[in-house]
Amino acid sequence: MRRCNMLKIIFAGTTEFGIPTLEKLSAKGGSLPAGQAGASGGKTPFEIVLIITQPDKPAGRDRRLTPPPIKVWALKNGIPVEQPEKIYNLKSIISNLSPDLLLVAAYGQILPQAILDLPKFGSINIHGSVLPKYRGATPIQATILNGDKSAGITLIQMDEKMDHGDILAIRTMALTGRETLPELYHSLSLLSAELVSEALTNLVAGRLSRQPQNHLEASYTKMLTRDDGKIDWARSAAEIDRKIRAYNPEPGTWTTLGGKLVKILEVEIISDHKIELPGKLYGTGEGLAVKCVDNSLLLKKVKPEGKNEMTGKDYLNGLQSLNNKLFL
Repeated sequence: MRRCNMLKIIFAGTTEFGIPTLEKLSAKGGSLPAGQAGASGGKTPFEIVLIITQPDKPAGRDRRLTPPPIKVWALKNGIPVEQPEKIYNLKSIISNLSPDLLLVAAYGQILPQAILDLPKFGSINIHGSVLPKYRGATPIQATILNGDKSAGITLIQMDEKMDHGDILAIRTMALTGRETLPELYHSLSLLSAELVSEALTNLVAGRLSRQPQNHLEASYTKMLTRDDGKIDWARSAAEIDRKIRAYNPEPGTWTTLGGKLVKILEVEIISDHKIELPGKLYGTGEGLAVKCVDNSLLLKKVKPEGKNEMTGKDYLNGLQSLNNKLFL
């Protein structure tokens, strides 16, 4: 039986990003199945009554139909799952559940206002930047790519426009400047779990205020494609290093040598001002380096076409000669 002070939540998400938040809310709501969790320590308990995620999709070399990570988590925890092609198709199901809140994190669909308005407290989105900076699909990649000194999570009251709604809460973290995409993605997912738990407790208590965004300061990110990952060696070593850290594992960063693709997975900036063409390969005491417009990059991990991932040293050993070897 549902307690009167329990916040009934429908969660919409697809990637691993939302899992720490689900774990945190489930821990506060209790470890019993949905609909049976009780209050904990006098705090507002949370009940996840439904998880909405994207349909299973082919993945891997064998193109096997694979469920989204959020679905795997939901099934493991005994929570009902829906996977509509369009979320609007669930309008009656959502309405019948009488949710207090729709919580959204990296779901991958635009939600119509008719869905956003169904819950008592409307719908809240968890976004991986300090809005209005980096609206759109790839804010975490943009944070690394632009060399930002900090990153953050913003909770917004959703409307039909992309990442446009009023700000409810923000939390930030300092960056070292060496984060990779998987590292920052994970750190921000943990940060979001703490922020959401605190914010939802304040929401029920009436302590969560809304602050309109300054839309004139908005910047936007886009869905990334394979072409975005092509390396331009006529850029600075620092720019290329940030791109490699921001774009791996997806969409990946790559170049070509002799017409064959080489994925560049990890590098280290080295101070080397040799007068060479950008993209020129040369050996150093530490391994294989490539010239950029200013300094150079030491290749730490690469994946040549048709071969397994290897170290830059192993790649160097496999090259017959460095004469006229140029990344394009």
